[in-house]
Amino acid sequence: CVMQIPGDLTELTYELVMQERIFLVAHRDHPLLQGLGSALDSPVPFPDLRLLEHERLVMLPADWRLSRLLYNTFSAHNVEPQNILITTNNTTAINLAAEQMAFAFLQESGISRTPYLDRLACFTVGDPPLACPMAVVYKKKGFLSPAARAFIDQTKEFYARFDQGRGA
Repeated sequence: CVMQIPGDLTELTYELVMQERIFLVAHRDHPLLQGLGSALDSPVPFPDLRLLEHERLVMLPADWRLSRLLYNTFSAHNVEPQNILITTNNTTAINLAAEQMAFAFLQESGISRTPYLDRLACFTVGDPPLACPMAVVYKKKGFLSPAARAFIDQTKEFYARFDQGRGA
């Protein structure tokens, strides 16, 4: 399975595939973004996360890896968001951002397929840009067939071009 690295690796093992960038996404016409053009294909860093403290933020549940990464980032930047809406669905998050109802933090792969890309501003977060590890995860001490090994190797090769952790 290609996914974020699970928190419990008792019965699982993984091979790192890539570091996927995390973007702050919002409607490009949001008043807070005036003069800050930033598109998915050429993103710029969001200037200051403290600007978001009183904005509505759409986040995944707090115990999910991406949210834990973001809460740690908020803590490092002394940011205490006051208006958080929790969803388990990335499509809901991006739809709310596209309708200018919230800011959302999403992985890059979840943004590129949206039909609303022309409405969105996409910013990186932090320097270096915040990224989340993606991995091939499989059962520990299990047998990997030659086909499974080939799948893992091809997956790593394919995603290497998107890896934001290269040379880091």
